Amino acid sequence: MTRGNLSDRGLLRAVLVAFALLAVWRFAAAVATVALLLATALLLAVALSAPVEALHRRKVPRPAAVAAIVVVVLAILGVVGYLLLPTLVREVALLASSLPDAVQQLVERVRELANRLGVKIGGGSGGGISPRTLANAARRVLGGLLGLFGGLASLFTALLVLLFVPLYLTAMPEPVSDWVVRLFPPEKRAKARETLSESRTSLLGWLQGRLFSMVVVGVLATVALYFIGVPGALFLGVFSGLVAFVPIIGSVAGAIPPLILAFAGNPWDVLWVLLAYLAIQQVESNLLTPIVMQKAVSLHPVVVIASVTVAGAAFGVLGALLAVPATVVAGILIQKLWFERLEGSSG
Repeated sequence: MTRGNLSDRGLLRAVLVAFALLAVWRFAAAVATVALLLATALLLAVALSAPVEALHRRKVPRPAAVAAIVVVVLAILGVVGYLLLPTLVREVALLASSLPDAVQQLVERVRELANRLGVKIGGGSGGGISPRTLANAARRVLGGLLGLFGGLASLFTALLVLLFVPLYLTAMPEPVSDWVVRLFPPEKRAKARETLSESRTSLLGWLQGRLFSMVVVGVLATVALYFIGVPGALFLGVFSGLVAFVPIIGSVAGAIPPLILAFAGNPWDVLWVLLAYLAIQQVESNLLTPIVMQKAVSLHPVVVIASVTVAGAAFGVLGALLAVPATVVAGILIQKLWFERLEGSSG
């Protein structure tokens, strides 16, 4: 056999291995996307199950309860949109025009401070931040979420999954829960059903607590930014409330846009914004969290930061949003399936 044939076979083998690795990678990415979508749909189903169960205990059939709740939610969203959407649109337009200037002033002030300290920062006095640079930064931030789906068709399919899967799960939960329980041996099925029930209860308690904290944080941030005079106070307050879904890290993320905008105005506004968000974070951590999380799993801040960091690095924005509720469920599973087993065998 000639040396040329051996080299051709080695090249062909390398191409086949590379193709196989690429196929495995694409398959793993597709599986991860589907898993994240189903996890998000399950989280929405748990949130929807609370009012559905309340109506079902009053002899209302589950499908009718789901339909009624959907109608009420759409009505509330319609009223809120009618009242707040024009103001939010105006504030978004205002922020879109003022945020680049605020970022530019922040960069210039940092550059001046660095020059005074003898540190040279590239760019020069004429090197501004172009709209293209800001667009690229925004694209990278949103890429973790939108890039997960790969296109408008996939995004549309994902929205359908997030819409219909929670509705079907809450309208007909028994077939799914019974199928999951049947995966276990008959002697373990009672324990499995108990674990599923406790996981749902803990996750629902955590969700209720987070939603309450989000509302309080959003209201406090809006009021504080309005009195400080930061432009777009309503939109920034709503943004702060939404990102507060992720404990600790969400508070930091919600404070960044107001701090940047404060640099464009009175320098004292930066201090007031920082103090306001520190006070809001203290209210959330020391007052809201102990009250609303009495019946839910309490997570150590290190666990929260580690789970959000790892899930965000692996799966992007959606992974970061799902990290803490997944950790809540994982804590219940470890407690029921491992700790209690060890303590029972040792006791």
